[in-house]
Amino acid sequence: MSKRFLTCYYKIFAFFRIICIALIIIILIITAGIAGIVVHLNDLDLNRIYTFEEFEYINDQLKYHTFEINGQPVNLFELDKNGKLIPMPQATINMEAVVSEIVAQLRNWNVQTSQGGVVTSSQGGFNFHVRDGRMIRAPDVSFTSKNVYRHLTQQQLWTFKGEPFTPMVVIEVSDTIKDSDTNKKKKAFDDLDEKFKFEYFAVGTSVQIGWLIDPKNERMWIYKRNEKGEVFRRERAWGDIDGGDILPGFTLDVEMIKDIISEKSPPAKSKGESQMKCFECDETFTVYHSFTKHYEKYHIRMHK
Repeated sequence: MSKRFLTCYYKIFAFFRIICIALIIIILIITAGIAGIVVHLNDLDLNRIYTFEEFEYINDQLKYHTFEINGQPVNLFELDKNGKLIPMPQATINMEAVVSEIVAQLRNWNVQTSQGGVVTSSQGGFNFHVRDGRMIRAPDVSFTSKNVYRHLTQQQLWTFKGEPFTPMVVIEVSDTIKDSDTNKKKKAFDDLDEKFKFEYFAVGTSVQIGWLIDPKNERMWIYKRNEKGEVFRRERAWGDIDGGDILPGFTLDVEMIKDIISEKSPPAKSKGESQMKCFECDETFTVYHSFTKHYEKYHIRMHK
């Protein structure tokens, strides 16, 4: 083999090697962009269209960084059907306390009645498919049935990719009268009302019931579909809400919600607490919390 041929061969080999390295670098850059690595919170544009990967990355970054819009802190974004970010301002401590209480009541019912479903708070987003568009919405409280949850793929469980799915119950907790200005007051309620009617209850979603709860002004609204599939809203008097056939055996206790935000301390218990015995086994307890934890772990969950 001639020296000239070998020289030519090595030059061609070196050229293709450079091309391959360049392609790898380009692929890495594109992959990084898709993963959202090039998205910076300080450069967010609410008019820009973001991918699902960028959306996930942005919300993940909000856990570690402070971000404000017009002086209001934002700790979560939703994604509309066009791929644009919808900022979700941080909730006040009382609103979040009410959300936590509702989650607790639903969670206890879910476990104690062996429903096998999943209760989530506002960090749990869902991929709604609305009018040929996909959007990520995060209700303050939601319940997803066992039938839906157990059939989700790993992709659906851990990302916003895959087939969209929605919860069975959605609950929003909000001050519907945020401003003394009549127009702003009406807009606050109208925005929530449209969210229920045209997004949560859009054609194709599995949402069966929605509750809009305003603990500050003691008002509540129930959203359902009628026999024709049309969504209707009914305001009801402030009081306990029965879950009906959708949440069988569940009642939202508003007195417990009132206790949470009343800032009143529960009465102190006497130091000499009596022993209590588990009626399923021989374990004895002096603290009620320990008993309930034991009973749930060994006599409810074990019998599923």
